Amino acid sequence: MIFGAITFLYPALLAGLLLLPVLWLIIRSAPRRPRRIHFPAARLLIGATNNRRNAEWSPLWQTILRSLILLALILAAAHPVLNKTDYAPENGAMLVMVDNSWSSAANWPQYRQGMKQIVNQARLNNQSVFIGITAPEAAGANSTDLPPLQGPLSPHDAQNAFDRLQPHPWAPAYPLLATQIAGRQDITNAIASAILLTNDIDKPGKASLAEDLSTVSPLIVVHPAATPDNGTLAITALTRNRNGMAVTLGHTQQADSRQTTLVARNDRGQIILRHPVTIAAQTAHTDIEVPLPGDIANAIQTVGLINVESAAALFQTGAKWQQRKVGIVVSSGEGPVLLSDRYFFLDRAISPYANVTYGTLASLLADTPDVLVATGNIPGLGSQQGALTRWIDNGGMLVRFAGDATSSPDDRFLPVTLRLGNRDFGGSMSWERPKHLARFEGNSPFFGLSVPEEITVTRQLLAEPDRDIVEKTWSRLTDGTPLITSIPQNAGRIVLFHVTPWADWSNLPMSGLFVQIWQRLLPLASPDEQSSSQIRTLLPPQSILDAFGRAHQPDPTVLALQSDRDMPTPRHPPGIYGQNGQAVAHNLGPHIGGLDNPVRWPDQVQIKTLADDTQVDLATICVFAAFCLFLIDTLIVILTSATSRFQGHRRGRKITRAQAQAQAQAQADKNRAMAPSPQTKPSSTKTLTLLALVLAGAALTTGLGNIGQAHAQETTPLQDFQAALHPRLAYMHTGVAAIDRLSHAGLSGLTDILRKRTAADLASPVMVNPQSDDLSFYPLIYWPLAEGQAELSAYGREQLNRYLANGGMVLIDSRDREVEPARLRRLLEGIEIPTLARAPRDHIVFRSFYLLDQAYGRFDAALWVDARPDPRLDGVSSVLFGGNDWAASWVSTRLELEQYGTATSNPIDDISPRQHELALRFGVNLVIYALTGSYKGDQVHLPAILERLGR
Repeated sequence: MIFGAITFLYPALLAGLLLLPVLWLIIRSAPRRPRRIHFPAARLLIGATNNRRNAEWSPLWQTILRSLILLALILAAAHPVLNKTDYAPENGAMLVMVDNSWSSAANWPQYRQGMKQIVNQARLNNQSVFIGITAPEAAGANSTDLPPLQGPLSPHDAQNAFDRLQPHPWAPAYPLLATQIAGRQDITNAIASAILLTNDIDKPGKASLAEDLSTVSPLIVVHPAATPDNGTLAITALTRNRNGMAVTLGHTQQADSRQTTLVARNDRGQIILRHPVTIAAQTAHTDIEVPLPGDIANAIQTVGLINVESAAALFQTGAKWQQRKVGIVVSSGEGPVLLSDRYFFLDRAISPYANVTYGTLASLLADTPDVLVATGNIPGLGSQQGALTRWIDNGGMLVRFAGDATSSPDDRFLPVTLRLGNRDFGGSMSWERPKHLARFEGNSPFFGLSVPEEITVTRQLLAEPDRDIVEKTWSRLTDGTPLITSIPQNAGRIVLFHVTPWADWSNLPMSGLFVQIWQRLLPLASPDEQSSSQIRTLLPPQSILDAFGRAHQPDPTVLALQSDRDMPTPRHPPGIYGQNGQAVAHNLGPHIGGLDNPVRWPDQVQIKTLADDTQVDLATICVFAAFCLFLIDTLIVILTSATSRFQGHRRGRKITRAQAQAQAQAQADKNRAMAPSPQTKPSSTKTLTLLALVLAGAALTTGLGNIGQAHAQETTPLQDFQAALHPRLAYMHTGVAAIDRLSHAGLSGLTDILRKRTAADLASPVMVNPQSDDLSFYPLIYWPLAEGQAELSAYGREQLNRYLANGGMVLIDSRDREVEPARLRRLLEGIEIPTLARAPRDHIVFRSFYLLDQAYGRFDAALWVDARPDPRLDGVSSVLFGGNDWAASWVSTRLELEQYGTATSNPIDDISPRQHELALRFGVNLVIYALTGSYKGDQVHLPAILERLGR
């Protein structure tokens, strides 16, 4: 039944309103509470009036108040809902598919609202829910796959699953989702409707999934509400030119123009540029030219759009963005002046990405450039050889080309030994057919660049076949002869092009590949990262972006990057990769296309828009109103009774002594006079009856159960008292009984080993909950992550932050070797977790008692600790993180492991005795590290440690 915006889920119960007149008469006719009368009656009855209305009718205010209480309870039983939103039929299970790929991040609050409304519909209609997502996640060692479909879930479990859901900064996998659904016959048989939360952008397999589902059940596609500010925006290109930078925006087409602002930030996250942008109507691309001085352009680290939280709208620059100082060594007075000049192609390839200066070797070295370029023999090398050597050793890069002289360049400052006397094969370098370039190998910094077929080489400098010629070669011809060679020299590097920089030996300088080679070559001459001259073709991750464009440290699931030309994946999310100057930016925007290509939905698909109105369950409000009215009624009755007693006491003080004696003699009759009539109910009886009605109405409403959630077990003063007197280990309460038992068994086994092998005499471990327990008594808390684990409340997060800030230590264990960053960030949201880094082999935790090389457990994953420990806490890490399932490896008996596997349907294979021993040793080291801090890192004790090692 629907009345305007209010819907009654159980309208039949509104028939109880017909009883209100009868209830009105019953409440109205109920007499007041009897008055206390002190005998003799002759004195007290003076001035008494005979008002039958007071004896037969209750006060009008009391009748109205209690009638309102009953009215509120009847309405609550009918379960009214304000702005009830129905996306699917009200019968049968629902399959809810959420697009959590990159395109959903900008509108994720609306997606959250839609998921909440769907769960409310399932809760009100008593429907079960199946859940599927479109963005793949890391699976196994180096592969990716969609998480399995969840369900059937109750509305409460479905809400918890939706709360854990986060968008990811990569493309969706609709074909994989279609395969998953086709493989679950139980889902296709059970569902009565399917809901897909997504936008209108076409993606591979999206329309096919909709067509397949339409044959199984009704499909409802729910879109975010269209507003002028929530259209999909992406920075698809960012290039640097002579005047500043050029930005290309890709966006969905809209009927009206809109405004946005381009912002650029430096390495500290400070905004150094704001540029207003107007996006024209009915356009899919917007090109922006931003004039900038060179120093400001060099300082840019990221370019984004204001108020757009999406990795697609954030472009990171990386090392190749920085303008390098390049000096081209020439004789006095030389330089590019004409189109036909021999430095023309070299200047056009370098100048858009670097500040190019021409001069003599002496003048250029005095200006300390990042790169020096020379052709043939280097002019003025005789007097500047020492200065050039020192410049290269300090991190400079010397790039040499073949010259136009008849002899090879001098042997000084070359990466390879050249053949003497000629530049060709057999003395003529006159080939029947020009040679082509071979594809770049994996050890080359140019790996991943495509080689055009039209590039040919007619002459080249030949290198002697040294034993390390393969390691020195960055590019070769199809016959195997080197074309570009390189060798490190201390912190610097020498690079040799075996052709000239003009077009007489090869057409390479005229091609776009020559420009791309210089784009890869210039970042290697980094003035900030000169600690290593080794070029790494596998680039380890430095920082990665989530779907909202926020940078954070990479987790173990992120692998090293070899090419930034592919779409980001769970193994290679967008971010910064590389070390020692090889800061390669892997951005999402350049791989996004088709924003102006809407999907073609099948005709039978229903298209709906996320409702802006928030659904409100009025049943809870009705119950709360009835309870408040009940409290008001009770308070008025108490005040009225207290006033009557006070007035009776004042009247009793005026009784004469003879009357008091008579009153004492009639004491036995007073109780009978004070008793109420057996035909009437006292006010206390009515109060209890109303309380029973309130509780019964609360039981009929499902919304009352959502008012609050019960906290975990509360701490007792006895437990805190025992923990203060006798130190012990603790483990975090997860709510999963099997995991809590395993944590207790593992810490118990570790405590026994500590008693036997060390002086640490700890009591039995206990389970703690930051929301109710005092954590300050425990030196180490073991926190296993579990599916379905509830988030900490604000008070719990405050307690945990205080514990970590005051020297506490928490060992977080994902238990599965594979870390789920989204789940970890959700659980730790609001907790001041420090920056984490992989623990080095010489970390104190590996030598606090035993000498170990890693954090042994059930698995052999890496251990993550504070990257910069607080000196105030003696440099001790407050948070340690890993996924080695340490509790399972510390358990002393096999029976406890088998019980855990049976309870969780996750059997644990046999842990070898050697593995069990090494895990216990790491546990001992961990506890000693928590108890003694950086004791073993103190140089005062270094002689004793060395003496022990010598034994």
